[in-house]
Amino acid sequence: MSKPIEFSDFYRLLTEVKRGDQKKKEELDWLLAEYEHAKGSEGAYDELGQIFCHIGVMELYEYTGVDNITFISKIESSIWDYLIVRVGEELDDYLVKKMVSHCENHNLAEKISKKWDFPEKELIENIKGLAVYVAQGIVEVVK
Repeated sequence: MSKPIEFSDFYRLLTEVKRGDQKKKEELDWLLAEYEHAKGSEGAYDELGQIFCHIGVMELYEYTGVDNITFISKIESSIWDYLIVRVGEELDDYLVKKMVSHCENHNLAEKISKKWDFPEKELIENIKGLAVYVAQGIVEVVK
C-alpha cells in the first residue's frame, strides 16, 4: 500500500499568498519550482501530485490571464462566469484536463512507475482522481 499523500504545506502557502503575504509568495515560487520536477518526492503518487500542484498553479494563471494569486482570489463571480464562457469550461475541469493531458503527453505513468517500481496500471487508474483532488484544493483556496 502506498504512503498517503497530502499537500498541506502547498495549500497553506497558497492561502497565505492569497492573503497578500509577499514573503510567502517567494516561498510558494520556490516550492513550485521544486514541484515542477518533483524534487524530494517520496513515492509515485507524491511525485505525480507535486507535478499536478505545479501545473495547477501555472494553468490557473493561464486560465485567468493573471499571475497574481491575491488578485485572482478577488475576482468577482461575474468575471468567473465570463471566464467559463471564454475558456469553455469551469476552472476545476480545465485544471484537471490540463493535468491529465500533461501526464499523457509526457508518458508520466510509465516513467513514474519505472522510477518507483510501482504498478503502472494502478497509477493510470488513479491519475484523474489525483488531478481532481489537487484541482479542487486549488480552486477552494483561490475562489
